[in-house]
Amino acid sequence: MTTQHAMLRGALALGLFALVTAGSVALTRAVTAERIAAHQLAYQHRQLQEVLPASLASVPVQAVLESAFSLPDPTPLGHGTPQEGWRVQQGSNTATILPVVTRQGYNGEIRLLVAINQSGQLTGVRVTHHQETPGLGDDIERSRSDWITSFDGLSLESLPPSGWAVSKEGGEFDSFTGATITPRAVINAVYEALRYYQRELAQQEPTP
Repeated sequence: MTTQHAMLRGALALGLFALVTAGSVALTRAVTAERIAAHQLAYQHRQLQEVLPASLASVPVQAVLESAFSLPDPTPLGHGTPQEGWRVQQGSNTATILPVVTRQGYNGEIRLLVAINQSGQLTGVRVTHHQETPGLGDDIERSRSDWITSFDGLSLESLPPSGWAVSKEGGEFDSFTGATITPRAVINAVYEALRYYQRELAQQEPTP
């Protein structure tokens, strides 16, 4: 075997190795991304029930999922593509759940579920995805603190527009020690969700 042939075989082997490695990495990333997306979706489904009022807490997850409807222009909720909300009803009790995303977080997107009853009151807010700093911004998680429950029962009429801010900026909501950007982002997103509901969906609700 000549030196040239040996070099050619070595180059081919190296190229084949590179192709296999690249393929394996791509496959691993695809599978990992798919698993992450599936876990996030499952987590969101569990959170759907958490934001419902007590009067609708017994509605099964499957029934909640089947209550999905297409949202009119979801741009104010932070979305650039068509989105679905959920309108859950049992007897005279109704709650509309909106998927909301804000990009005002310290480390990127924060995704939330915001539930509003037929009277325009918030029945629950939960964060379904974020990348905020552990020990600082992650207090928006219900498992970390009860801060997110401070929205429960509020409506647009509960506070003046200036009240939808952290206390250090003259608002009615606590900020976190060393972290103002994260709670501010969530407050703004919830406020915009209430405004969107009143403007786009409130007229579709039955009179309480």
